[in-house]
Amino acid sequence: MIPQVQLITELDASVWRLLIQNLSALSDTELDWRPHPAAGSIRGIVGYLAWFEEWTTDALWGDGRYLTDNGPRPYTDLPFVEVRGRLEMANGRYRRRVDELREKDLRRRISFLRKQELSVLDLLRMHPLHIAGHRFQIRYIRAAYSRMKSGRNTVSEPWAAA
Repeated sequence: MIPQVQLITELDASVWRLLIQNLSALSDTELDWRPHPAAGSIRGIVGYLAWFEEWTTDALWGDGRYLTDNGPRPYTDLPFVEVRGRLEMANGRYRRRVDELREKDLRRRISFLRKQELSVLDLLRMHPLHIAGHRFQIRYIRAAYSRMKSGRNTVSEPWAAA
């Protein structure tokens, strides 16, 4: 693997592991709860992340959703177990595609949702940061929900690690 990509993929794997931990033991009520009527839910965030993983994977080679989607198309109409399955499958596909990249691929320019141009390397750098941002949204929602329901701090909850 290309050395600069190796470091990015290590960070990516760490963020991914923490995201999966944060998604453990969710009830349907907690999946759909919103801290404010205008806020998103965990179900919506995960539906978006599943789409984003698919789009990002396709953007690496210029096929699939990269060619058809002009903006986010989150999965909101599927059972959560299917959405999470899509998320995990897409992440596995993303990792395999990253492993196949060569030095020349990193300089290739892509269109980020037809809004801005960036290199494949820039997309790789953005990926773990993007996942981490949404992971912290999920942590926030879970913590607020837990405090609302039980009135206690969530630091000791298994999903709240790191």
